[in-house]
Formats: sequence, C-alpha cells, structure tokens
Amino acid sequence: MNKITIVSLIVITFLSCQKNNSTKYIKIENEAINDIILEMTKFDEMKDKFNPNDKKHILYVESVLDTTTAYTFKPEENFTEIEADELSKEEIEQIKLNFIQDSIKYEREKKLFLDLKNDKIKKRPLNYPFKSTKLNIKYFDAEEIEDFDTNENEFGYLFISRIIFNEDYTKGYLHYDFICGDGCAWDYNIEIVKIDDKWKISEYFSGG
Repeated sequence: MNKITIVSLIVITFLSCQKNNSTKYIKIENEAINDIILEMTKFDEMKDKFNPNDKKHILYVESVLDTTTAYTFKPEENFTEIEADELSKEEIEQIKLNFIQDSIKYEREKKLFLDLKNDKIKKRPLNYPFKSTKLNIKYFDAEEIEDFDTNENEFGYLFISRIIFNEDYTKGYLHYDFICGDGCAWDYNIEIVKIDDKWKISEYFSGG
C-alpha cells in the first residue's frame, strides 16, 4: 500500500468519525431512537400484562450508545451426500435455492452493519430528553446493575447501539437488546426508515 493510499484512508476515516459525532448526526440519531422505542420494546404487545389503572411504567435505557451487533450465522448447505440420496431433485434444488438466498441476506447484513462491527463508528453518551406518553423513560448504567429483574411498574431495560445512516438520513441500521424480566428478552439488528417525518422499523435481521 503506497503512502498516498494510506493518507487517503486516514483522511476518510477522520472525516467519517467527524460526521458520526456532528451535531446534526447526533440530533437525528436521538430523534430516531425516540421514535422507535415503543417498537423496539414491543409495547403494544406487552402492555396487556399491565394493570390499566397503573401509572406509566418505567423503561430504563442504557446511558451509552454502544457498538454491539447481533451474532450472525454464515449459511451452510445443510445436507450431506448421503442425505442427498434420500431427497428428490426438487427438494435438493429448493435447499440450494434457500442457501443462495440466505447467503445473499448474510452478506447484505454483514455489509450494512460493518461500521459497528469494525468499530468505525464510536460509542457515545446518550442524554436526550425522551418524549413518551406511554412510558416513563429513565437512564441507567449497566455496570451498576447486578441483575435485570423487573419490579412493579418497571417495563424493562433497553440497550441501543449507534445508528449507521445513509447519506440523506432516510435509512438507518442499528442493534438493540431489550430485557423485560426473568425469561423475557430479545435482541435484533434492524433497519429503520423515515416516513412522514417519523422513524419506523422496516426490517429485522439477525437476533431473536
């Protein structure tokens, strides 16, 4: 690699870091997170477990946006030569087609979340005054929590990553974890899109 190439890469990396920490970027990132909190926590599905007379439940949000992503599994053709003898031609073709489709999805997700995986986008504190008519949102420090059990009037604990936006800030990619008590938790890599000036989850990738 020649000196000009190295210098160019350094400059590009520096400018990218500057953009990810710019006032505009952080403002849009905060607004996007505020818009999708109810979707990430599946509030409409979970609210049935609440007493309708209860006051607003507390949602604890980690005070740092991290760079975590969901674990991704590289697809493999899941049959052996011996098993192939027991399969019809149509079944084999379908398995191969599924493998190709899964491989395309895997490579797409890998590319979309690369800036989080390779630490190109950095962690940052989260101190946005969230606006919610349905939840009382408070910050917490994960290092100070011994367990994530929920008590009465506590909805759960939400961990969120930085968001990777496209150039015109109409799409974004991030990861989140939600813990809502003993045996209640999920995490996903997701795509979000801006529709009618509001951010919404448009696609789920790895996680579960």
